[in-house]
Amino acid sequence: MSVPSTSFPLELKVHVLLGHAPHYRGSIHDDDVARERGYKAALVPGAFIYGHISRLAINAWGQDWAAHGAMSARFRRPVYNHEDITVRAGPLLDEGNGSKALVVVRNEEGETVAEGWIAMPHRHPEPPVASAAPLLPTLDNPVVVAAGGLQAGLPLRSRKRVLTREMFESSLADFDETHAIYRDRDFVHSGMLMRLAMGDTNSTWKLPGPFVLVSTETQHFGMVRAGQQIRFGGHVIQTFERKGRHYLVTEELLFAESTVAARFLRTQIYG
Repeated sequence: MSVPSTSFPLELKVHVLLGHAPHYRGSIHDDDVARERGYKAALVPGAFIYGHISRLAINAWGQDWAAHGAMSARFRRPVYNHEDITVRAGPLLDEGNGSKALVVVRNEEGETVAEGWIAMPHRHPEPPVASAAPLLPTLDNPVVVAAGGLQAGLPLRSRKRVLTREMFESSLADFDETHAIYRDRDFVHSGMLMRLAMGDTNSTWKLPGPFVLVSTETQHFGMVRAGQQIRFGGHVIQTFERKGRHYLVTEELLFAESTVAARFLRTQIYG
C-alpha cells in the first residue's frame, strides 16, 4: 500500500496560460480567433485541465502514482486562457481495493468546470494484454468522416516517436510544473501523455469539426521516461448520439518501448 506523502484535502491554484504551440494558431485555442467568435479568450483544451488534476496525484503519491495510479476527469464548462482556477481534492476514501479522492475544478466565479477523482490502488494493477491493441501507422491522407460516420470496432492509428528531452522540458513548462520529482526521477508528466494520445489517435480521421473532450479515465502501469519510444494502439469501443451531437468512446493503450505503460478511456464529441 502506498501512503500519501501529504495529507488530504489537497488544493492547487493555477493561472491558466496556454503556450504558443503552432497547432493552436488559427483555432479556437488562439485568443484572437476565439474573441472573433464571441469568447472572452481562447478555450483551454480539456487535456490541459487533466494535466493540472494529475498534479494533485503526484503531490500526494509521487512517482508511485505515475507508475500505478489512476484518475478520471469530466469536463463541465469551458475554461478560458488567462483565467485563475482552483483544483481541489477532497478527503481520501478507502474503497477496499484502493484509496480515492474526489476532485473538483472551479473557475474564478466559483463555477464547477471539471470534476473527477484521483486514486491509488492497494495492489499494482496488471496491464492489459499488449496484443489486444493493433499498432497501426498514421496515414498521409486520413479517412474523411462525416458526423455520425464512425462505428465501434474501428482501429486507431498512431505514429512512432521518441520522447525527446526537448519535449519533456516543454511539457513541464506548459503545465507550469515546478515539482522537482520530474527531473530528479526523469519521468514524463501524465498531462503530456494524454495530450500525445489525443493528438495521435484523433489524427486517424479527418472530421468536419474539432473533437471536444467530454471525459477521460486513465490507469497507469509503469512510468514513461524521456528518451523512450512510444506508440498508441486501440479501438473505438462505442459511438452514440445525444441531443443531435455525435459521441465517440475510445480505448487506447500507451506503449513505452514494448511495454504497456497506460490505458486511456476517452469520450469525445466529434460532430
